[in-house]
Amino acid sequence: MQYYKGTKEIQLKHTVVALGKFDGLHRGHQRLFEQLKAYGRQGYQTVVFTFDFHPLSLLSGKPQQLIYTREERRRIVEEMGIDVLVEYPFTQETAHMPAETFVEEVLVRDLDVQVIVVGNDFHFGYQRAGDVNLLKSMAWRFGYRVESCEKVCEDGVEISATQIRDHIREGRMEAATRLLGRPYSISGTVIHGKGNGHKVFSMPTANLAPAPVKLLPPTGVYASMVQVGGELYRGVTNIGFNPTISDHNVLRVETFIQDFNRSIYDQEISIRLYTHLRGEQKFDSLEALKAQMALDLQKANAWFDACGC
Repeated sequence: MQYYKGTKEIQLKHTVVALGKFDGLHRGHQRLFEQLKAYGRQGYQTVVFTFDFHPLSLLSGKPQQLIYTREERRRIVEEMGIDVLVEYPFTQETAHMPAETFVEEVLVRDLDVQVIVVGNDFHFGYQRAGDVNLLKSMAWRFGYRVESCEKVCEDGVEISATQIRDHIREGRMEAATRLLGRPYSISGTVIHGKGNGHKVFSMPTANLAPAPVKLLPPTGVYASMVQVGGELYRGVTNIGFNPTISDHNVLRVETFIQDFNRSIYDQEISIRLYTHLRGEQKFDSLEALKAQMALDLQKANAWFDACGC
């Protein structure tokens, strides 16, 4: 997959382009991508066009927490079989660009767009003045087509990134999975911890330090699957500060991996969270913590067995 980030110097040919923020890459976004790939099978170059900086971060002056970081989003888009991902610089200049200028100079001139695929409520350009009607009104002049897609609904409610964020913040991982079309995940490079997994539990653990922009569920323990390379392993993940065995105030994502016994330090892994098992708590002794972890593993395995995972 070609990947453009932080640059306006882009020259593509004969493209079909999906436009959006694409935070979460949820089932609504996936509908756009299926339309995109249908054109790709006809010989068009498939392009997902988004921004390298969440627009609300610039406009509000506050960093926006994201369901997926830039790196996670890139990996998922590539897994979906898209040809090109463009993360266009969202600067003050971009924010003040008239919608018509964006169409003419970016989509037509730089991307050579032949087909534009958007949600039917899509807005763009300065003060969000551009919409599907504007795209269609300019199509005759520049010779492209516009495909607008209806929103995807769950239980009669339109799927949105805002709704998914609320589920994640409340630890409702099953609900987030239904809307995302995949389990919510946390990806990163395995860092060195204190080795308590081996010393205390005779089980390997993988520690991640999540990026500050990553939206995390509440602290606590979750049934998880860990992707290492092309393999999946069952696990139990603790999000929190490990109050029983640690004296730091640094948030960590620590996963106990079942049926796994090799070093993966400095390797990239992805942790999928399936269900919340309990809140984080401080135990009186390591033995009490060890006993609780055994119960957590039993509960996680029972949940996976019931789901056929």
